Amino acid sequence: MEQAMQELTNTAVTFAIYGALFMAALTILRIIFYRSSLGKLLGSVNRRRRDRRRRKAEDASQPPKVPVVNPEAKREKSDRNYSEELMDQGDAYIARTHLMTPTERDVFKVLEKAYGDKYHIFCQVRVVDIIQPNASKYYAKSREYMSLFRQLSQWHFDYVLCHREGFKVFCALELDDPSHERPDRMKRDRIINRVCKEAGLRLERMVVDHRSQEVRLVDKAES
Repeated sequence: MEQAMQELTNTAVTFAIYGALFMAALTILRIIFYRSSLGKLLGSVNRRRRDRRRRKAEDASQPPKVPVVNPEAKREKSDRNYSEELMDQGDAYIARTHLMTPTERDVFKVLEKAYGDKYHIFCQVRVVDIIQPNASKYYAKSREYMSLFRQLSQWHFDYVLCHREGFKVFCALELDDPSHERPDRMKRDRIINRVCKEAGLRLERMVVDHRSQEVRLVDKAES
């Protein structure tokens, strides 16, 4: 019995020793593997660094390369915009048949008869063609200047009267038809009134009497 116990003990000790040796060998193999991988990695990094330094030295010894740019191709690319792409599809624009609406033409005839002997009468004149932001207060192209400019750039006066001698602006005329009762037009009229007052431009408003088919000035311009 004692001999069997002794053999069992010896066997257990042997397995323990072999197990310890196996774990030690596995640890050594892991160390060798990591060191080998790390060494390769470091070697690769060092080689890349040497290659970069060598290429920089070669580039420094050679004259710089100047890229060849075709100015015509560059200009053609920068000049084209989305509108031109739409034009390529065809039928992007159509021409208006008349410059003025029938009512505006009738009013023009009345104005021409009443003031044509003393004033030139122009229609659909851009507001910014006769009123501009104050360049002495705001630098041109500044944020303030462009904000004031854009506020007026899409608006037109219905008519503008200019003296025949020298084409000096006498006044601007606005035809207050029913469209001016819309909220957006009321806002536009409020701004236009204030702009003309600040700029010192005389602004007169007209209404059409549909019963008598006559045009009446709200504040008739006096010559």
